[in-house]
Amino acid sequence: MNRRDAIRAATAAAAGLATGTPPILGATVDQSANHTTNLSGQPVPEILLRGGQIINADGSRFADIRILGERIAEIGPNLVAGLGTRVLDTTGHLVMPGGIDPHTHLQGSFVDDLTSGTSAAVAGGVTTVGTFAYSQGEENAIEAMDRWLAEVPKKAIGDVFFHASSWPPTSEFADMMPELAARGQPSHKIFMTRSDYGEHRHEVIHVLEAARDAGVVTLMHCEDSAILDTTLAHLQAQGRTSLAYYAESRPELAEVIATQDAVALCAHTHAPMHLVHLSSSKTLDAARNPSLGPIPLTIETRPLYLYFTEEWLRGQDGPLYIGQPPLRTAKDVEVMWQGLDDGRIDILATDHAPWTREQKMDPALNVGRLRPGVSDLRFVRPVLFSEGVRKGRISAERYVEVTSTAAAKAFGLYPERGVVREGSLADIMILDPELTHTVDAADDPSNSDYTPFQGWALTGWPVMTIRRGEIVYENGQVKGQVGSGRPAIRQQWRS
Repeated sequence: MNRRDAIRAATAAAAGLATGTPPILGATVDQSANHTTNLSGQPVPEILLRGGQIINADGSRFADIRILGERIAEIGPNLVAGLGTRVLDTTGHLVMPGGIDPHTHLQGSFVDDLTSGTSAAVAGGVTTVGTFAYSQGEENAIEAMDRWLAEVPKKAIGDVFFHASSWPPTSEFADMMPELAARGQPSHKIFMTRSDYGEHRHEVIHVLEAARDAGVVTLMHCEDSAILDTTLAHLQAQGRTSLAYYAESRPELAEVIATQDAVALCAHTHAPMHLVHLSSSKTLDAARNPSLGPIPLTIETRPLYLYFTEEWLRGQDGPLYIGQPPLRTAKDVEVMWQGLDDGRIDILATDHAPWTREQKMDPALNVGRLRPGVSDLRFVRPVLFSEGVRKGRISAERYVEVTSTAAAKAFGLYPERGVVREGSLADIMILDPELTHTVDAADDPSNSDYTPFQGWALTGWPVMTIRRGEIVYENGQVKGQVGSGRPAIRQQWRS
């Protein structure tokens, strides 16, 4: 497709969205004024990003970007602005795909919802988030999914996709896999931490096979329930129940054993699988077992495991750093960085699970009664750029891969999202690589009032976020309207 055809195609798509007509119809171009309108005669919004360095996972270049409506229409040198175009000088800035965080919690007892959570996301250059369609009452997984999808255009600012969740893994749930795919939400999650997980292994395999046949991805939380339960019982019997013993209550072996089990199930069923929040060197070795041959497996880690070690749990503010699994050793942190750089780890996802400081520091909490998780959705990309790219741990291209492109590919969003190229949705983060900013939870749109990165001076900061062609964050302010977010419709897994 040449550039003129790309402009016409993107214009037609924008016009179709505005009028309800098929995407290829309805656009006219006033050649004399170089001004684009839809069938109703209304101007199609146009933005021209001029002079920035475009960073994709497969390389970078300096070029201008023309955005028409919701899509990137043209990329090239010295593009000419149309009448009424907003021209943004991005010289000296990096222009990257909008972030995709496939693992957040924007519901339930956590303090963020679709509004505050996606506000925090766009403020940090993340345009699309994945969260969970948990059921209420007697709802089945499909009814819960439909309810959550309907909430997005009422409450969200960023775009949202959902993972189903249902336990126990019944044959009825297995039969719902094609329906999840038909709704454009082909993923679900299994918690191996459940005390009765071992009783349902046959049913788990049946669900995995059904998910495979429907092109549905299975997310797995890998910690062995039997090891967790017996370890907790021993600590309680010994009276060692304070949060000072939290790391001891969830031993690394529980994660290793469950990971071995999960990847064996992946190899046995060949069901596409995504392992969430891996935390240690031994766990990564278990996940990337070469004896199993090629299997449809992706792996994420989370920011906690790149920047903090188990010593933080023993400090006065230790409860603020509690997540599942717990923080590990300095060696494990080093290996997580290596895995992120060399490709053994595919994705950096936050597992954003926000609480207030008061909730996390509640003296009534103990190893058997927890509030795991932290708020870091706003800061995941700037922290990784400052600590990763600026310090030479990963390249800028790899940064884009682990915070956007890999998630887009793993969860059926690519190439609509996760890449800056002609024809893709205009989901873009503009980052100033020289801007130093000190992290302050007071500036975070999240309803959480603390962050583990409080006071960190970061170099490299998002200055603008564009979601589907609309500027939703600029000059430190979220500008997107509540309800402007949409469900992110995904394709089924294809090997």
